[in-house]
Amino acid sequence: MAFFPLLQQLTTEHYGLYPGLDRQGTFDVKFRDGLTLILGANGLGKTTLVTLLFRMLTGTADIDLPDGRIGSADLKVQNLDSWSRRQFAHRVNDGAAQAVARLHFQLGGRQFHVERRLTDLALMSLVIDGQAMSAEEEAYQSAVNVAANLGSFGDWILVLRTLVFFFEDRRALVWDPGAQRQLLRALLLSPAAAQEWTQRERVILVLDSRMRNLQAALRREEKERAKTTQKITNAPGVRAALAAAETRLQQLHEQHARLVQRMEITESARHRTRLDALRAEAEQDKALRELERARLLAIDAHLPTADESIRFILARLMSDDTCLVCGTGEVNAKRLALEAALEHRRCVVCDSSLAPPEHVTEITDERLHALKASYESFSVQAAAQVQERNEANDAHLATSTELAACVRELDETDEKVRSLMLQLPPDQRRVTDQQKKLDAVASMVTDLRAELKVERTAFAEFLGAHRAQISQFAENIKAKFGEAAHGFLFEQSQLTWAPTRTQVGQAGADGAEAVEYPSFAVDLTGSDFGGLKRRDDPAEVSESQREFIDLAFRMALVHVASPERAATLVIDAPESSLDAVFVDRAAVVLGRFAQSGDGITNRLVLTSNLGAGQLVPKLLQQVAPPENTMAPVVDLFHAGVPTRAMVEWKDQYEVLWQKLREDIGGAHGT
Repeated sequence: MAFFPLLQQLTTEHYGLYPGLDRQGTFDVKFRDGLTLILGANGLGKTTLVTLLFRMLTGTADIDLPDGRIGSADLKVQNLDSWSRRQFAHRVNDGAAQAVARLHFQLGGRQFHVERRLTDLALMSLVIDGQAMSAEEEAYQSAVNVAANLGSFGDWILVLRTLVFFFEDRRALVWDPGAQRQLLRALLLSPAAAQEWTQRERVILVLDSRMRNLQAALRREEKERAKTTQKITNAPGVRAALAAAETRLQQLHEQHARLVQRMEITESARHRTRLDALRAEAEQDKALRELERARLLAIDAHLPTADESIRFILARLMSDDTCLVCGTGEVNAKRLALEAALEHRRCVVCDSSLAPPEHVTEITDERLHALKASYESFSVQAAAQVQERNEANDAHLATSTELAACVRELDETDEKVRSLMLQLPPDQRRVTDQQKKLDAVASMVTDLRAELKVERTAFAEFLGAHRAQISQFAENIKAKFGEAAHGFLFEQSQLTWAPTRTQVGQAGADGAEAVEYPSFAVDLTGSDFGGLKRRDDPAEVSESQREFIDLAFRMALVHVASPERAATLVIDAPESSLDAVFVDRAAVVLGRFAQSGDGITNRLVLTSNLGAGQLVPKLLQQVAPPENTMAPVVDLFHAGVPTRAMVEWKDQYEVLWQKLREDIGGAHGT
């Protein structure tokens, strides 16, 4: 299990952006149990303060994460460039010449005191559990790895960047299987196993890169050989046939690559639509059972003295238009006559009038109409989902057939090329030399392909054992996600254990050597769906749903990965996408995380603009101590350098401060 940082205090000295409340150059932020709210206006340095917290924890190191999905990104630690080291110096006029920052935090039960120079983030002092350590980045990184129980400092930066800090450019973790597998690896495996995972992946990716480079070299040699071959004057018919065959071979290689990519897409669509169809059919079946039960109750009420078998036959006739006596189907006229007889309280056999029994449930009452309408709605939806599944299956089958035909033609064309090459004049030294080069490179490609296959197979076996270990936490993660998501959202949602098959590397990407990575998927109801539906992309949900679902997933990972230690989440308040009802729910769930339980009190650090919305007062009402509801507020208005807007609109800002105090019912404020 991993441990997360528990922020305690940040102090800056002589940093022009934060002169402090007394304007003497010292700015202190004490992170409280529960909530710490960094409140300011645009330009006051809220984002800079959060970035400073991040850099105090990572130092001069970083990892290179792609702008898109993380996947098998190289988590190797690298040093920041000079501009990034001076990012805080660029924010102030004096270049932060005398500025320093100190951060106190707890990590896995150990106390860290880190002091850095803000001109270039250089480590000035490191104290752990009261003992001075070497002020070297390597010493700090090693101590953090041990205290956090992580496999590498790269994993530490990954956890901070994608989980602990909810930056403005935050990633949607729950929709990034690559980010998920990296976090699940780092958080839920032992440091040794997590590191071995990374090393095995790296070996495969290095081999993959070498193989692709060799394949590119092989193609270049083939082109050069083709140019030489064209200069040979003999056997013009063979040369023409060879050129045509080689052109076709290149086209087939390109077609094969496109079809493999399409196969992956159609396979994913096939699995998704099969699940949606099964769910829709289940909902349809459930609605049918409810309708049949209601109809049977109505028959029982109208014909209390009839034999049970008679009532059953009549109920089935009303349900599916099929006679159980003779097996005739689509007897709709008889069913309508039966419904009319029951409606007018007449015997369905002799047409005699029936005395109305007590507590009769009419066949035409609103409940039966509603149940029938519900069943018809689910039937339409089920038919649509089945149609979508069939279309996906057809598309997958068509692509598979096309791929098989392409492979056959590719093999035949390759054999044809080899045969034509043997018919060329063999006495050309240049052609002979080029062929030797081709043979050598082709042999190396074959050897690398075999080595790559061995490494991929070994990694798949390694991953299988550790995927099972990670899956043991799946139910707990799903439960914690459900608690948070239920508090955030009105729609029904659930986290589903949904491992993804992906090939490590690109060379030889035919899908045969794909491995199954651990990951989760999100299912969510909607206004147009009768039940849960898989949401494979963040574009399939609203902005507020996307924020809340991802935040619920982060909270679940924090709870499960470190159940016995408090943690810190640093986020921007997501009030911009909230309506009044969602504000209350968000405040409750965020407050619940901050208050935690079982003797553990997490720390929630939020940044927000004054007057940006109702989340701030609602959250302060939820978490702040009643005797001082403004206590969690870090006041950048008075501790920071005033912006021009604050000077010119001073009265308007004072009105917003007063409104905040009134909204939370605070007896006094900052």
